[in-house]
Amino acid sequence: MMKKASIKDVAQLAGVSIATVSQILNNKGERFSEETRQKVVQARDQIGYVPNLSARRLKKQNSIILGIVVRSLALPYFGNLVQQIQDHLPENVTMSVMSGEGEQADQAVYQLMNSGASAIIVGSQLTAPKEIAEELKRRGVAMVVLENHAKLFEADSVHAKDFDGGQLAAKHLLSLGHHHVVLLGNQRYTDNLFQRAQGFTETMLAGGGTVSEVKTHSLSKQSGQAAAMAVSITKATGVFALNDDLAIGLIAGLAKIGLHVPTDISVVGFDDGDYAAFYQPGLTTVHQPGDQIAKAALELALARVADSQAKRQVAQFDVNLTVRESTRRQ
Repeated sequence: MMKKASIKDVAQLAGVSIATVSQILNNKGERFSEETRQKVVQARDQIGYVPNLSARRLKKQNSIILGIVVRSLALPYFGNLVQQIQDHLPENVTMSVMSGEGEQADQAVYQLMNSGASAIIVGSQLTAPKEIAEELKRRGVAMVVLENHAKLFEADSVHAKDFDGGQLAAKHLLSLGHHHVVLLGNQRYTDNLFQRAQGFTETMLAGGGTVSEVKTHSLSKQSGQAAAMAVSITKATGVFALNDDLAIGLIAGLAKIGLHVPTDISVVGFDDGDYAAFYQPGLTTVHQPGDQIAKAALELALARVADSQAKRQVAQFDVNLTVRESTRRQ
């Protein structure tokens, strides 16, 4: 059986003292040169050194650092998600939050891992989810994903039933007589967004409808507003936006070009954030239980810290349609 790499092995390979390795790997190596820090990190990775997290946590009186990576804190859904997790944090857990998409999200995960996080909740799409999940597992860091769940079996997963949500939006518009509709999406689809879009498109087509797709640069209100002209050109009578921000931005943009919701066109969103009920017109939207998702993600992350060998856990949550004033019969 191969001997487990120790901090002494890292020190010997890097040509430095054990104390130097300890300080650098615990993010207390500011006084060392960049060359020395790189030698230590490269040596650690080369021999696969994994810190004794159990001893470290005992030393810190069982304190746990929870890392969270979300797509953007500017999007209300993710801001609320982080707040909900914070509200349920046990006393021995501290939270570190970063945001980014794609490679930025990858870097954020590695940064949190190297900063001593015991668990990381990832609410953003990663470019190499399998490789990152395997690396975290090798380092003894728990991982819970809110995206990348379709084929990622190396991490625990929490998500809403996005496909069902897309179906609900399509069935609602079909029931109101809308057969030419727009899917207002994004240039980069996460697993969750893809599931919403697929559920919507398949259901519309099965119901005899046609779907025109308009892609935006982001999931923001600004992008929704900028898409208004492209949506109007399709002559569609209904729109399914992949989140509430796009939907609300679109409604404002349509008003600027003389089209009113729901008189001229019906709009359905996804999320059912706090402001959906207060916007005028009130937004018809697919409700996903963000509070339950946040709580489940936290619970799974802490459970994985407590038992790294437990069977993989997946928590899925039902969605439902909240009907308000932004949709009407064609």
